[in-house]
Amino acid sequence: MKADHIAPGPRGDLLMGNLRAFQRDVLGLMLESSREYGDVVRFRLGPFVVHLLNHPDHVEHVLQSGARNYDKATRSSTKIRAICGDSLLTSNGEIWKRQRRLLQPSFHRREITGMAAEMTDFTAAMLQRWQANLANGETLDIAAEMMRLTYSIVGKTLMGADVSGDSAAIEEAMATMLTHTFRRWGKPIDLPAFLPTPSNLRFRRALQVVDQIVYRIIAEHRADHGRSNLLSILLQTRDEQTGAELSDGELRNETITFLLAGHETTANALSWTFYLLSQNPGVERQLRAELSGVLGGRAPTVEDLQHLAFTTMVIQEAMRLYPPIWAIERRAIAHDVIGGFPIPTGSSVVISPYVLHRNEKFWPDAERFDPSRFSARPRAYLPFGSGPRFCIGNEFAMMEARLIVPMVVQACHLELAAGQVVEAEPGITLRPKNGLRMNVRAVSPW
Repeated sequence: MKADHIAPGPRGDLLMGNLRAFQRDVLGLMLESSREYGDVVRFRLGPFVVHLLNHPDHVEHVLQSGARNYDKATRSSTKIRAICGDSLLTSNGEIWKRQRRLLQPSFHRREITGMAAEMTDFTAAMLQRWQANLANGETLDIAAEMMRLTYSIVGKTLMGADVSGDSAAIEEAMATMLTHTFRRWGKPIDLPAFLPTPSNLRFRRALQVVDQIVYRIIAEHRADHGRSNLLSILLQTRDEQTGAELSDGELRNETITFLLAGHETTANALSWTFYLLSQNPGVERQLRAELSGVLGGRAPTVEDLQHLAFTTMVIQEAMRLYPPIWAIERRAIAHDVIGGFPIPTGSSVVISPYVLHRNEKFWPDAERFDPSRFSARPRAYLPFGSGPRFCIGNEFAMMEARLIVPMVVQACHLELAAGQVVEAEPGITLRPKNGLRMNVRAVSPW
């Protein structure tokens, strides 16, 4: 396939192209550029050429029908590899296929549903702590609370460990590592990681904190063979050809991936959900009406989820506006043509759920929070990616969110604290910048 003209895009400056605008406001740059230039936008970030794709046909081509020509040998994966090594999140080819095959059975729906009681138990404990420590109307950082809750849940359900005592350390370490990693991705020429710069040293200290916790959990599992969870399954796995077991390093890589993908992303989705509910009282009233009719104040079970249709739509709409994974990068293995424009060999394509979910052709009045959009199945929606690399933990994440949101909403009303400015901070995930301070007001007996 050939194309005789390059895709349109903002000119930028002569030397660095669009890099400065990317570093200043990447979400604004991509959103404005897609609206001005169309569904394929060309950016030049220093020496690198990147194409933003903003149409579901193009997304389907890269992530599904043409996925063999697009891999994750990208700059973003290279930077993330400094955190989690060669894991399911960053690997390619046969290594990735083996890892996916190994992990997939643990994420089947029948396995996930058995984790629901632990999810609701941890949420109930959090709500009891809120009641014990807060006078009515006091303020909490809900983003931090969701990080601690989802970390405790992932630790117990996927790794069989009580990690609640480590939650504050993990939260701080993850924030440091993800911020550092995103900044490195945004630099065309990055100083080597081994240099003792202040940023590199902060990253190393944070990684050491996470490594100490993870290796401790692995050691506990090796000493106790009676556990039944994802990590224990990995410990029993043997290579099909050599019969060798996974090394501590390989186990460490996948465990950190579980923490990053199963803790960080769900916490952000929950935080944005509670923020949007606080700004849309009509939606919150409709949600409370459904919860009252189905649950009547009790904690939800897996059996209840099929009856919580509006609850599910609220969470889906929150992830439309604030998808935890806001950018998906792939590398073109060979020359391609998308939308009539050439995609050079070795260049990057970026699919941004944040931008695609605001494409007015598919989402009229796109900035409005309207859960009823999901009464029908939308096409241009991919908070969990698509194709062969569709998020392996999507069932886990959605069940977790659909259990936590009803429990919190039935127990309390969250209002944005006075003076709290809410801004999306694009790092490796999409966090609320500077946290999300909210007033907690009880609405029913806890």
